[in-house]
Amino acid sequence: MGSRLQPMRALILSLCLLAAALGVHAGEPITKQGVVLLQPGPVLEDRVTSVDAMAEYIKAVESAAREAVLASPARQAAGGFIVIAVRPGQKSKVWLDFDAMLDAEMSRQLVSKVAAVAPFEARGGPVVFALKVATWDGRESRRVAPAPEEWKAATKQAGRQLDIDSMIRRVWRDPDT
Repeated sequence: MGSRLQPMRALILSLCLLAAALGVHAGEPITKQGVVLLQPGPVLEDRVTSVDAMAEYIKAVESAAREAVLASPARQAAGGFIVIAVRPGQKSKVWLDFDAMLDAEMSRQLVSKVAAVAPFEARGGPVVFALKVATWDGRESRRVAPAPEEWKAATKQAGRQLDIDSMIRRVWRDPDT
């Protein structure tokens, strides 16, 4: 009788191990596919006071974005961009541009946690870039650059394509600048 139970025990053990292995892969909350620089190299060279400080800022933004996605109850898979502008005086503004509409709480968490990261020092004008990301194993966006809704509305209102500095002036009205 004991020899007939051996195959059954092996099967049950295999199924338990398979279930445990499947449960281990829960997906990454957020993965970065790249950094998209939205200004020409010479402009960035003039405005970024320290490449190392900018790199550290990007790492801190990635960490804040991960915390934000984990803090959201939604486990929504989506690809898109976290768009950031940094102005002189260590001020920053964040926009989201995802291929699918994000859960409202995830959007709120992303914007608030990323905006709370102290930015690097910019000089002579804004530094604008985007992190191309995907949440919860979402597909990478096929787009090469972001176009947040607020930016599209500003372009439509202007009646023409705007350069990035003009765009930032239109969409980021800060009372103290």
